[in-house]
Amino acid sequence: MVAVNLGIFPAAGRDGIGSFVLPVLALSIGSAAVMSRIVRVEMLAVLDADYVRTARSKRLSSLRINLRHALPNAVTATLTLSGILFAAMVAGTVLVENVFAWPGLGSTIVSSIRSRDYPLVQGAVLVYGAIALLANTLVDVAVAALDPRSTIGDS
Repeated sequence: MVAVNLGIFPAAGRDGIGSFVLPVLALSIGSAAVMSRIVRVEMLAVLDADYVRTARSKRLSSLRINLRHALPNAVTATLTLSGILFAAMVAGTVLVENVFAWPGLGSTIVSSIRSRDYPLVQGAVLVYGAIALLANTLVDVAVAALDPRSTIGDS
């Protein structure tokens, strides 16, 4: 509706900076909603903990309590989910590239499936799998570095 009826953004192609808006929104709105919900739930759980209550009793500012005490303890689940959401967004580029007529690996996969070039499809899917594996590995390393209590650091 925004592209066709209102004419604010282009419906397909890459004609300038405005052509990035709709594909980026299509990829990120769902992930942002899920991420904000998880961050909210984790922060509420952490803010009810005893050590946060102790920090409040010391009359620390709410900014300091949130940044120094609550956020580092809520980041583990958020980081883990961000790796999964990143892999889903990378896989979602196949659909977004085809809907918005962008050239890329996703469009190559679809055109290769149509032309029955299965080795190219397998190679492209392997690249997507490698990106997802690398993202999850980086998330695991970040969680182990940020949260010494995690069991990832022990292995």
